[in-house]
Amino acid sequence: MHFLTQPNILIARVIGILAIAAGFLLGIEGLNQPDSIWLPIALVLIVTGLCAQMYAFYRTIMHKMPSRHNQD
Repeated sequence: MHFLTQPNILIARVIGILAIAAGFLLGIEGLNQPDSIWLPIALVLIVTGLCAQMYAFYRTIMHKMPSRHNQD
């Protein structure tokens, strides 16, 4: 149960997936209604989801790398 020891990674992944999915759904609606606010909101959601995924990836890499304090 690795994900239970690092809940911030799991939370970032879930938020990233949900934000990207919601961004694409709102983007489809925004393309159907070009004068509405949905397209800019969709773009913000997609960028937010990508940032959350990058944070989770960074935390995963940092968690898997051996600590310098343990090597001394």
